[in-house]
Amino acid sequence: MKIRLTLIIMPLLTLAVALAGGFTLLWRFFIFLVVVLLLSYLWSRLSIRGIDGHVEKSPSLCQVGEYFEQEFTVVNRSKIPATLIEAREDTDLPGYRNAVSLSLFSQSSQAWRTRVYCKRRGQYNIGVIKVKVTDPLGFFPVERRIGKWQEIIIYPATPELPFFQTPSQQQSGVGSHRWLVGEASPNASRVREYVSGDSLRHIHWPTTAHTGNFMVREFDPDRSNDDFKEVWIVLDMRRNSQLGEGDETTEEYTITIAASLAKKYLDSGIRVGLIAAGDRYYLLSPESGEGHLQYILRSLALLKATGEVSIDNLLASRAERFEAGSAVIIIMPSVNPGIATVMRPVISRHVRVTAILLDSFSFGGGTSPTNDARSLSSSGLSVYTIRRGMELTRALDSRMPPSRIQYVGGKI
Repeated sequence: MKIRLTLIIMPLLTLAVALAGGFTLLWRFFIFLVVVLLLSYLWSRLSIRGIDGHVEKSPSLCQVGEYFEQEFTVVNRSKIPATLIEAREDTDLPGYRNAVSLSLFSQSSQAWRTRVYCKRRGQYNIGVIKVKVTDPLGFFPVERRIGKWQEIIIYPATPELPFFQTPSQQQSGVGSHRWLVGEASPNASRVREYVSGDSLRHIHWPTTAHTGNFMVREFDPDRSNDDFKEVWIVLDMRRNSQLGEGDETTEEYTITIAASLAKKYLDSGIRVGLIAAGDRYYLLSPESGEGHLQYILRSLALLKATGEVSIDNLLASRAERFEAGSAVIIIMPSVNPGIATVMRPVISRHVRVTAILLDSFSFGGGTSPTNDARSLSSSGLSVYTIRRGMELTRALDSRMPPSRIQYVGGKI
């Protein structure tokens, strides 16, 4: 805007001085300015008319942590060379920027490919390029759009949770069971290097002697406790319960854990259902198969934590759906005291109930989850506690002793 205002003021000022003083040189300079500006204006308009191109169709689905490729082509069909072209993709995809500078001779084209990283779940628009052409003096830039909007849905990541287990039996009452339950299979499948926190009982001494480094046996998960045929995953998507910023939020952790659990159980042939009250109410009845997994992942990709329903009210409204012999996994960033009351009769019907509690303190909250976890445990729930930044595969490993996740002064 300032440049265009200057382009108007300069010729008018030159004209005024020329008229007032009758200077021939100023008259010539005024005519020169007008001609240059007119040619620059026409150059931009004529150049942009010849600019065309196309965008290769992109995949409609991707997953957090994966990549996909796009190909773009810009063509100059005009007889006028376009030496100052800026092409930039108009997209709302997080963390992605696709911008190039081009110079195209008459009747020429240029193509380029980009590798796009899927950073965050959700639905986004891609496939439209904003092309800006400028005259040689840069006075009159003009833009046009190339391509058509293409929607892409990015599924949440699904890290493997081979050692996550629900309890084989539950009883109400203080001290009735551990925060984390489950045993490793007696069958060791591999040997790996020792890391802090591994049990010394699992050290494989022959390999340790051979390599000179402590090596531990890694066991296949014991699936004997997964004798239920149906599992419900219930998410706390209440707006006021969420904490964190960017990708490190309780919302994103909740979605990732839910997606991983859904894949784990559906891959094992167990029916999975989903309940959440976020941007809308989600109720996916337990089904099995790859198609149902895709349906769940799509729902989780679009789910937003903007709900107003508390987790205890959500559970109470659907408690009758939890049948004997099934399992319920509740994922939540905060504990509502009403959960224990709601789930006690559910547990008495021989329904396995597990709570995955996100440590609100580590996400910027003001309290440690230790007391909340103990309270849930004493009410008959098996409890996993997860801090921000923890690797989910290890955090949801039922072989880890309770001391691995108990808190002292807000730290593990």
